[in-house]
Amino acid sequence: MQKENLIQQARQLINDFTGKKELSKSKLARKLGIAAAVLTHIENNPALVSEEMLLTIINGLKPESSFNILSTSNYTTVHAICEDARQRRKLVGIIGYPGAGKTTALQSYYRSHKNIYYVECKNSMNRKQFLHAVLTEMGIQFMGTVYDMVRLISQELNSKESPLLIIDEAGKMSPNLILDLHDLRNATMHNAGIVMSGCEYFKKNMEKAAEKDKQGYPEFYSRVMNWPVLNRPTKAEIVAISKSNGIQDEETIKALCRLRNYRELENAIKNELSEPVI
Repeated sequence: MQKENLIQQARQLINDFTGKKELSKSKLARKLGIAAAVLTHIENNPALVSEEMLLTIINGLKPESSFNILSTSNYTTVHAICEDARQRRKLVGIIGYPGAGKTTALQSYYRSHKNIYYVECKNSMNRKQFLHAVLTEMGIQFMGTVYDMVRLISQELNSKESPLLIIDEAGKMSPNLILDLHDLRNATMHNAGIVMSGCEYFKKNMEKAAEKDKQGYPEFYSRVMNWPVLNRPTKAEIVAISKSNGIQDEETIKALCRLRNYRELENAIKNELSEPVI
């Protein structure tokens, strides 16, 4: 039963992903780092596919959480920023405190539009690993010089209609990666948008580096068209999210209204719902 459920979930995610993003299954396989035959087996002969592989595919396609987030102001703001950056080919930096819902909203937008590429920057990544992650997201398996990787990413973005590159956790980008992103922006600014998302220190560190005339930072910082800042959850949003996820007790909701971010709210609601009834 467990495997059958995984098969159905994987099939649904694959069909939704390739349909909404107008992506071929062969390119999806390259993005996931698996053989194209695996996707064929899932459709026609799933007994040949292990549970581990099914979980790899499911997690790689970033399924939506079962938690009901509703359309908060931050959620709709992030979607609007992404759409504007995509249509008007803008470079934008979204700033939000931890738990503002940045990643949830960005991944939601990413899942529902074609020619959108989402990459999360990690502390452990060097510049080539990040660029390789972007290329893999594009369905391209290539590892070469930094110059060739930036050039290939630029070519892919310039070959698409209204593409958007989303960089989550952008505050973790190294100085060298900022230089690479500057080159990428220069090469694609007439055809592609770029959205960077990070915590408050991302913009502050960028400003300080630009003010100190650190190599590449003044030029790159000047190209960021705006830095929208996300809001704290309102009481009305907390009440609505709580009730939509099964919390009806008024005292519990009152306590939840003291929370300062959406991540704490989600964790508190899940903990409340999982508490055993005595």
